[in-house]
Amino acid sequence: MLDLCFQPAYQLRQQLLNKELSSRELLASFEQQIQRHNPTINALVTLDFEQAYHFAQHADDHLARTGKPLGPLHGLPLAVKDIFHLACMRTTFGNPHYRNHISTHDGLLAQREKAAGAIIIGKSNTPDCASGGVTTNEVFGLTQNPWNHQKTTRGSGGGGAAAIAAGLVCIADGSDVGGSARSPAAWANCVGFRPSSGRIPDVPGSMADGGISTAGVFTRSVLDVALFMQAVDGPNLHSAINYPFARSDFSLNSLSDLPSGKVALVTNFASVDYPDDISQLIAEAHQVFTSLGLVVKEVDLGLGDAFRQLYTDVDACAVVSGLPEKVLSACLRGEPTKHSIKASIDRYLSFSALELKQIWQDVAQLKVRMQLLMDEYPFLIFPTHIGHAFDLDDAQAERDCEWATLYLSPMLGLPAISVPAGFTRDGMPFGMMITGRASEDGEVLRLAAGYERETKYYQQRPNTVLS
Repeated sequence: MLDLCFQPAYQLRQQLLNKELSSRELLASFEQQIQRHNPTINALVTLDFEQAYHFAQHADDHLARTGKPLGPLHGLPLAVKDIFHLACMRTTFGNPHYRNHISTHDGLLAQREKAAGAIIIGKSNTPDCASGGVTTNEVFGLTQNPWNHQKTTRGSGGGGAAAIAAGLVCIADGSDVGGSARSPAAWANCVGFRPSSGRIPDVPGSMADGGISTAGVFTRSVLDVALFMQAVDGPNLHSAINYPFARSDFSLNSLSDLPSGKVALVTNFASVDYPDDISQLIAEAHQVFTSLGLVVKEVDLGLGDAFRQLYTDVDACAVVSGLPEKVLSACLRGEPTKHSIKASIDRYLSFSALELKQIWQDVAQLKVRMQLLMDEYPFLIFPTHIGHAFDLDDAQAERDCEWATLYLSPMLGLPAISVPAGFTRDGMPFGMMITGRASEDGEVLRLAAGYERETKYYQQRPNTVLS
């Protein structure tokens, strides 16, 4: 039954609908894998199998009675990031102030996941308030990378990405304000998707309200992303973020054909030279996209230190707007607070009115620049990470790690996906990011699916969890 834990979700769903296995049998396979490997990896932090089996039985009964699935996620085990509310389950945000906090309601994302038939087994680990480049917190501790237990999964969706890589779930939701649904995916050899802003809504003041910070997902394949988006895409009157101006086709059939036209391969992002092995992987990606019939042009976006300062300032605004009240209040009272959270709050408080005005003017000007470029090149392609996966205890590497590639899409509200693209010289997974035009999420998935079919890197699994 181990193979079930590493099959793409869309294939598992078909087996469920064909009644080749039941939802309860599928859940039992994942439970066994969790028991074997989660104590070491620490990807999942709050579990409720009693409730999960209840929902699995409901899915089986519904299919037997009606012959129809509950929805796109029928019977599929899913983990919820520990910043999203689940009724009657702990939602800690990875923060000591919320260590014993029990949610009284399902958030909008969980509501849609449940309505689509997902079997939610519990929560995935996250840094304190989803802040920081390593997935660790004082409540649950450190998440290890299944590919190398000495390496980080990054943040803040490290728990979700590690759970996919280790075969603990077949889908894990996430959030993304600065790469949290893409950065961990690249170093875990899974797919990480951030949709256009507004496509997955949430209430104002949440840690992923659908704007700069939005919900996303980790999956084993691009087609699994399409299933997830079928379940969660759509406007909601409780959200203050405008839904994208155009709907996307997330049917699996829509991903069988490639989009045509030009793609811009970014060979020098934010004036940083790529290491030789990463340059080689980029050259290989160039060949793949060319073989798919696309016109590939190498471009330099002309981004540098000014861009870094801009995304740092925008990130501070986004982090403060989504912080849980107890955490923000405690920091303002001078109580001990995680360094990265305090730095964001301090930066935000330092802005003058003129500085805030200039920040958003700079974002608007950048958006116009990218719109003009992407009118000719509908897709921007560049590595998810410019550097290599670093050790869990390497604090200097965490501070020095380059984030620039991950902030373009959040600031501009663009859809972006990280897909497995090979392995670096240290044997760690590597990801390639595809960014598309606003609202053209389906086109991004079509191109990513074509790249995935050609390369098949996603099929490789870490040896540490194959027993």
